[in-house]
Parts: sequence; structure tokens; C-alpha cells
Amino acid sequence: MHVGIFFFRPWLGGGTTTFTAHLFKAIEAAGHTPMIYRVKERGEGRPRPFAKYEGVKYQNITFERARDIVNEMPTVMASPAHSKYLPRPDVIPQLMRRGMRIVAHDPNEFKVYDHIKAGDVLPQPPICIRPTFRQFYKDAVFIPHPYMRSRSDDMNDERLRKYHAISVARIASVKRPHIILEANRLVPKKLRVKLLGSEYRMYTRALAEKYPDVFQQSGKTFQFPMTFEAPTDLCANADFNVDMTWFPDDGGGTQYAQMEAMDAGCINVMHVDWFRFKGELKPTVHVKTVVGPAELAKLLRNGVRTEVRDEIRAAGYRLLKRHAPKVVGEMYMKELLTS
Repeated sequence: MHVGIFFFRPWLGGGTTTFTAHLFKAIEAAGHTPMIYRVKERGEGRPRPFAKYEGVKYQNITFERARDIVNEMPTVMASPAHSKYLPRPDVIPQLMRRGMRIVAHDPNEFKVYDHIKAGDVLPQPPICIRPTFRQFYKDAVFIPHPYMRSRSDDMNDERLRKYHAISVARIASVKRPHIILEANRLVPKKLRVKLLGSEYRMYTRALAEKYPDVFQQSGKTFQFPMTFEAPTDLCANADFNVDMTWFPDDGGGTQYAQMEAMDAGCINVMHVDWFRFKGELKPTVHVKTVVGPAELAKLLRNGVRTEVRDEIRAAGYRLLKRHAPKVVGEMYMKELLTS
């Protein structure tokens, strides 16, 4: 069966793009034929590569063709989008009324879906990727992130880890890299966290001015290729992946940065704020947690005992099985075909 995945956002990278690529693979693993569609002023007759994800394709189509597709096959909107990115402001509401399901990533996305207000009743319940969302929209249907592993458990060799700690989260204010940089000031150079995520130039310039003594030593920032393997390959080089992310009214659930690190057998270190809401990730079970720069610096200095590291890795591998493409793809198809 053919399945349409609508993607309306600009090409900014990040979690929504990653999610869309993994969703494509999940539906494919469930035995169906997906295609990603972008609604534009003009359509095209040929598909294009979706970022650099192997085997993932998208196609530009007109609004009229989008309406036909919603009538012809199951469709889902993979990520939020503001109407300013669309050829006309009523595209998303019209497709929703015709049966297109939407995936909600975070509660704060009500601000991004500018045609939806918190408390609105949608034509069909949204699919959410974190249980947190159901506290804000009680009828939402929870389906876990799909995640296609690029490594196996026995590929994660300790001897190959040349970095002590890295951070693959994008360098933006919501990721709170200032906590990492303040911790870096408290430890020797060889123990500092290297910031390897994609950068927002205006923000990173300000960080470089405020933390000139440690920002450069944190590693040259870059946007690694949008592929399934690139972030996991980075994590395979490090003992720890540090992520201080926190969004208001969000947290508890999985992020791709954590799953990519788990895939590589790299231990995640997260801020306790992320766990204000309960979700799949459990402190001490799946990740190590800290409350600020001083505690992060202490962890960087002392490391983690071998037996604790092994337990966290094993728990991460078990969690990834619940996010396997075929498992999640079948959940999506069951939901799309019964709605």
C-alpha cells in the first residue's frame, strides 16, 4: 500500500527532519511504499533525495495534487509547520479535514501550528511521539519514535573511543550549551565536552565572546551530514554524550540525540529538568543526570564505573528494540488504516 508523508517545513535539519526520514523507513519496514510530499506552487514529476538519508525520497506537488493524494491513500503530516511556509495558509486545515493525520512532537507546537489553538478539537486525534503530549491533548495517540539502528551491540568497542565527552545536540539556546561550557571551565582540557552539533551562527558567536577560554577547545562546530549513520558514528568515538536540553512544558521522552548515542554504546548525560515529566527515559536506568555545571564537571572528572556503564548500555539497547522500524511502522499503519 502507498502511504503519503507530508513535510512542510523549510530545510533546517534537526529532529523533525530526522524523524521524517526514520518514519519513511518504518513504514517501508512494515511492508508498505512511502513517499514524502512537499506542497509547493509548482509540482514536479520526479522524486528527489530527502537530505542525504539513504533510500529516502520526496516529491514536490501542488495543493490540488495533495488533495487527491489524501483521498487516494493513508497520509500523515510528519512535523509541525507554520502557514508562512505554505503556498496558501489553509493547506494544512484542508488536508486535515480530508483525513490527513498529524504527528505532534511537543506541546509547544501549538505555537507552530498557527491554525491550531491549545484546546481546539482536531478533525482526528493527533499521533504524539512523547506521552507528555497527552497531558495537553488527552485524545492524542502515543506511538514511539521510529529508530533505525546503524550499528549492532557488538560493534561498540571501548578501545575506539578517542573522545571523553561530546555533545551532538544542535548549538541553540534551548539546548543550554552554556551549562556545558561552564562545566568545561572546571575540568582539564582532555576531559572537556566537545560541541559537535549544528550551529546557529549568531548564537555561537555570542557564546564564543562569553566563553573565549573554553569555547574553541570544545571542538570546531559543524553540521554533520543528515544521514542515518553520521551522528551515531560520532557517538561511537566518545564515552559520554552530554545534552542539557529543556523546553517548557516538555520532556521525559526520547530524543534522537539520545537514541543515536545509545546505538553507539555511548552513555547519555542529561539535565534533571528533562525529567519533570515522566516518559520512556529513566534517570540512572538509561541516562546519567546532573543538576548544573558543578555536577557535570564532577561526572566528567570521575567517569562511571564499568558495571554501571554496562547496565545503562544494556537498558539502552532494550529501549531501542521498542523503537525498531518494523515495530513502529506497524503501529502507524494500524492507526492510519483504522482512523
